[in-house]
Amino acid sequence: MFAHPTAIIVGAGAGVEYNMPLGSTLGSDIADAVRFRFGHYSNVPESGDRELYNLLSRVYQNDKETLNRFTISGNELAAAISSSVSVDDALYQLSENAEAIKLGKMCIIRSIVKAERNSSIAYSQQNGRVDDGAGRDGWIEQLFSMAISGLKKSEIHTAFQNVTFVNFNYDRCIEHYLHVALQRIGVSEGDSSHIVSELKMIRPYGGIGSSLATSPDNVPFGANVDALRVIGRIRTYTESDALHDSKHLLKALHDAELTIFLGFGFHAQNLHLLQLPAARRKRVMATVKKVHEANRTDIVDALTQTLQTTERERVELYDMTAPELLRELRLKIMMRVGG
Repeated sequence: MFAHPTAIIVGAGAGVEYNMPLGSTLGSDIADAVRFRFGHYSNVPESGDRELYNLLSRVYQNDKETLNRFTISGNELAAAISSSVSVDDALYQLSENAEAIKLGKMCIIRSIVKAERNSSIAYSQQNGRVDDGAGRDGWIEQLFSMAISGLKKSEIHTAFQNVTFVNFNYDRCIEHYLHVALQRIGVSEGDSSHIVSELKMIRPYGGIGSSLATSPDNVPFGANVDALRVIGRIRTYTESDALHDSKHLLKALHDAELTIFLGFGFHAQNLHLLQLPAARRKRVMATVKKVHEANRTDIVDALTQTLQTTERERVELYDMTAPELLRELRLKIMMRVGG
């Protein structure tokens, strides 16, 4: 169990084991989708996502000028992505182009639900259930195991009361998996939904909606969704009014006895959102799998300054994946914040 305040910062790298796209894959997929090319005298694109174009055509069938702006902006976005390190960087470059931003966000939503549908923890098309073994080696299972350790079944509802997730991803793998895992150990579906709905989940850039059927903003995990209907729920860092509760976020980080970064990319704009105003004598652990050693001193410096840790030695980097860190260093973590 987590007896002391703990913050889990989740980046795109943590989603790889669940088949969620990394920035590079997401970028190439979006570039292919919006690179609209037309033959002579044809209203049907020879390249680009025809389903996406048809959606735009239906919405703007009486406004050909706007529809043309979308097709032009799509090609501009594809070109920007080819020279950028991420989709967000490309969208920042085109932040004055409203159609490019809208197209990018629509594609992000469509890509995320498609990835959820094809993920390793998706509902089976045969029986509508998640396979019993799905996700058992993943980092969410490792965290779940730590959270319920030492708790009686009647106490399971308190498992995550000292955990705050700061999730920079749009997918709902955490909520979906925990909902399934709780029922797997005998918690009723209703109680499982309540526990998951009470998670302290901060999404700095918003999300497409809750995966819980009981939620008014429900979008089922992996289900087809009208991207235009939910587009207002997400933000990119190109937009100044990111959908995070800054006071809640900063309080959670300040109070945390331990902050764990999983699959985080350490991009400056994301670190900026985590900037604390006052010094704190707390510990930080972070995965840096596939991050070149030459970058690691600078990452320690950045995390020390961002989280205002009083000693650099309290920032620990590990050449591990998210599940490796939580599995191999379980004892260390539990000795620091466990019961």
